[in-house]
Amino acid sequence: MFARLSAWITARSVPGESSGRILVLAPRATLETAADWLQELAGSVGPIALGVTDCGQDREAEDLIDGFLALAMRPELAATRLARLQPRAIVVIGALHAGDLDLGPALGTVHVPRIWINAEGDGAAGVEWNAVFAAREDATVSGPVEVIGDPIAGAVELPPAPSGDDGFCERFREYHEKGHPILLAPNTGPGEEAFAFAVLFAVLRKSAAILLLAPADPARHEPVYRDAIKYSLPIIRHNRFMTSFVPRKNRVYYIEDPETLHAAYTCADVTLPGGTLAASETPPDLGLPLACGSAVICGPAQHERHPDAATRLRIAAEHTGLVARGEDPEQVAEEVLARLAEGIDRQARRERLAAWQARQAGAREAVQARLQSLLGTS
Repeated sequence: MFARLSAWITARSVPGESSGRILVLAPRATLETAADWLQELAGSVGPIALGVTDCGQDREAEDLIDGFLALAMRPELAATRLARLQPRAIVVIGALHAGDLDLGPALGTVHVPRIWINAEGDGAAGVEWNAVFAAREDATVSGPVEVIGDPIAGAVELPPAPSGDDGFCERFREYHEKGHPILLAPNTGPGEEAFAFAVLFAVLRKSAAILLLAPADPARHEPVYRDAIKYSLPIIRHNRFMTSFVPRKNRVYYIEDPETLHAAYTCADVTLPGGTLAASETPPDLGLPLACGSAVICGPAQHERHPDAATRLRIAAEHTGLVARGEDPEQVAEEVLARLAEGIDRQARRERLAAWQARQAGAREAVQARLQSLLGTS
């Protein structure tokens, strides 16, 4: 009884200063990640209020982003609160469903401009959208949709692709000739080598392969190498390798210096970035393998999201599907095999990457322009 009364009071209590603003609806974590974009958007289209779709009480949404009013907007509160807020426009980020609850019925009761960003899934029967923007081409959205990239991350930068070390990559000629994949696990931290080996074992059930392994911390090089031996995989240690070619029977190539790792990026068919396979203090580097034309598959580990270039790249790559992700070694291995089945064409990957960057560069401007047009402020 008390819970229902509290929800009723919350739904009907709306701060007066929150009315008449553009209302952005999304879960708390999404809004936190989008903070710098929302600041930028508010500067161009006017005051914004935040509707936090996974909060049931306003106190849970307090101090979400400096300078923004934030309100609890779980779907069961939304219809009543939207009627009282009388927003100038509504922007929804991500899926319309929050658990078993759906924002769609509430949105259908408010007749204001509506834009759906990073659209996923069902667009809700009875909801007319003025614009639907998807972050990636394979977004499962019914009806007309424009693919613009991810405005939360905005424009992203990639490092220049390093000039290839043909001598180093030539060592793996037999793998290339036989179509056996070269996997790279760079800058790994504690717990990540075991994850990478589990991925390798899963891939080996379907195809011969070799793993190039490079722990991030020099202090761990020797103990990680000793642990690797225990897996009974034929292993070569780069700084003790004396012949010209790596025999196809080898399964691990162990790297202990940054120069060799840099060269390895240009050889790898698939990269499993350290910092994503297990909790690690090492931030993942997605830019270099992407620039080199490698397929990138991340593990389940998450990192804090700060508004720096590396984080923006990571957010954009994840939201737009540029990189794949797996929750465990088996899922990562499945993604590895799926990328290999598509074929390894580095030049084609680089061309798609250039098109992806161009799309990302205009994502924020596309949303801003549409909002300004709908509001008559352009």
